[in-house]
Amino acid sequence: RLGMISDVIPYSSLLYSSTNTEGGNLDIASGVFKCPYPGSWTITWSVNADNSEGDSAVSIHLRKNSQQIEESLHKSVQIVGSGNVLDQGGRTLILHLKRGDTLDLYCSDCSAGIRYTTFCVSLSTFDVE
Repeated sequence: RLGMISDVIPYSSLLYSSTNTEGGNLDIASGVFKCPYPGSWTITWSVNADNSEGDSAVSIHLRKNSQQIEESLHKSVQIVGSGNVLDQGGRTLILHLKRGDTLDLYCSDCSAGIRYTTFCVSLSTFDVE
C-alpha cells in the first residue's frame, strides 16, 4: 500500500513491456513515461484506493509535461459513517504526443493509500514525419 501527497506515482515492477519505437520508455522508479515517437497515444490506468473514515479523498490526475489534465481526474472518497471503502477504478484517454513529451500519474492526495496500480501507454496512430 502506497500513501503519498503531491507526488508522481512510482511503480515496483513492469507487468508487461513491449515496444516498436526507439528512444522512449517508462522509468518505473520515477513513474515518468517519455514519448519516443509523435502520434496519437492511448493511455490507460487503473488503481485500487483504500479509504477509511476520516481519510482524505484520493485524487489522481494524468499529467502531460507536468501539467494536470483536469478531465483525467480519478477521485475516491469515503462517506462518513460507511466504514472502510476499497474502490477500484480507472481511466482511458487518447492524447497527441510529440517526441520527448512526458506523462505521469500524479497524486494530489493519496495519503489514504493506493495499491495495484497499472499504467499502460500505447501508440495508436503514428505521425508521418
